[in-house]
Amino acid sequence: MDKRLGDDRFWMSFGVGMAALLAGAGLYGANPYAASWDEVDFARALERYDLLAMQPHFPGYPYLILGGMAVHALVANPAKALSILNVLVLFSAAFPIVWLLARHMPRSAALWAALSVLSSSYVLLAAARPMSDGAALGVLWWYIWAVEWARRRTTWMAQLWPAALFSILMGIRLSYAPFAAALLILWHEDWKTHRRLGRVAASLLAAAAFQFVWVAAVAATEGGLWPFFKLGWAFVVGHFSDWGGTAAASPLPFWERVRRFVLDNFLWTGMASRNAWLLAAYAVVGAIAWRTGPFRLPRPLVVSALLYALWALFGQNIDKPRHLLPLVHIALVFVWGRVLAAPRSWKHVLAAAVVLLQAAIGIGQLCEQAKTPPAVYQLADDLRDKRQPFVVYTWEETRVLDYLNVPFPHKDVLHFSFFLQDKENYRHAAIYMTNHVVQGFEAQGIDVSRHVRKVKTYRSSLLADPVYGTITLYEWVDGE
Repeated sequence: MDKRLGDDRFWMSFGVGMAALLAGAGLYGANPYAASWDEVDFARALERYDLLAMQPHFPGYPYLILGGMAVHALVANPAKALSILNVLVLFSAAFPIVWLLARHMPRSAALWAALSVLSSSYVLLAAARPMSDGAALGVLWWYIWAVEWARRRTTWMAQLWPAALFSILMGIRLSYAPFAAALLILWHEDWKTHRRLGRVAASLLAAAAFQFVWVAAVAATEGGLWPFFKLGWAFVVGHFSDWGGTAAASPLPFWERVRRFVLDNFLWTGMASRNAWLLAAYAVVGAIAWRTGPFRLPRPLVVSALLYALWALFGQNIDKPRHLLPLVHIALVFVWGRVLAAPRSWKHVLAAAVVLLQAAIGIGQLCEQAKTPPAVYQLADDLRDKRQPFVVYTWEETRVLDYLNVPFPHKDVLHFSFFLQDKENYRHAAIYMTNHVVQGFEAQGIDVSRHVRKVKTYRSSLLADPVYGTITLYEWVDGE
């Protein structure tokens, strides 16, 4: 008994130290760059909140921006302030994950299960960026824990806590809306237990009131609810018909989309962080989990995860694996819950080995991300030194160039006809374009290969930014 108690204390102390190391690495490697359209939206919102100017874009993310402003008061760089906030909220999820798992295993095992989840290399990399993913993932676990906590209580007041947390979650990342299913299951179970329509109606009204708090606050900045909803409708239409990368707007065949979703985005990127050693480690851990442990995920979490998986498959951009972060975390909770719930003396050693492997890979990627300027920053720095008159045509890169206040002209161009017309305004200037413009023209059936000359390719982490991690600059050459 004394030996078991001593082992438990050792693993608890080791786990707390590892948690501090991971959190410190996340804060140290917090990304200081706003390198995509969305990241610029969020970074600019910390200094001037304006939905019409896409600072940030719809629906406004008020709780994220409010937290970012608080950190920005201490950290001058707005992008880094948001990245730090994401890391802090993400690692706060250690508490609800441990509380969820401690009902099925010793607390030291629950702690190492939480560490095995939070040390996920790709999640660490994606969360330490000036987006909403890290904070949303942290709040998601607090919300799931609150739902489970309320399910074990009989008082109606207990249901207010998950409803309030779901409101915070929606005010951070609206795309996590499918997790509302957990609340619906909670209310359905309450109805089966008490058979009182008034209780369910009161729960619905309370949840709606919590959501109205942030919706009304954001709408007030846009002149009222009607302008806010008009802006929201335009955003939704664009997301599903133009730039959102959804199944409705993408030419990708269905089975190819499923293959990329499962194999590339979930397994190779999300679980393994595109590292063969980590993939092999999880093949072993998955096989062990399959044969051991009585642990099962709570029903509200399973149903919500399945609904979110469908939403991520059909309603999100397949080119951005970060949309699968909740599924990666939930899968890891399930795998490590089964492994560590089993009465085996070596289970802590296995978890520690995988955590150390994940941490080594993830911390290395974090440091590389923090010290290597994104490809679009490298492009901007190179073009700043050019003395001859020139113009640069881009896609989304122009949003970042504008954020960087570059001293040269740049324009986003989506259609070849517009380009042909606009370039006539720059007859005595060099005309440059990025590979995304060239590829966009090719997608429109326009072959421009005879008119472009490759100038230079800029590279940063494709894992951190799969769309704009590589940018090739071309010069337009007139003539046959």
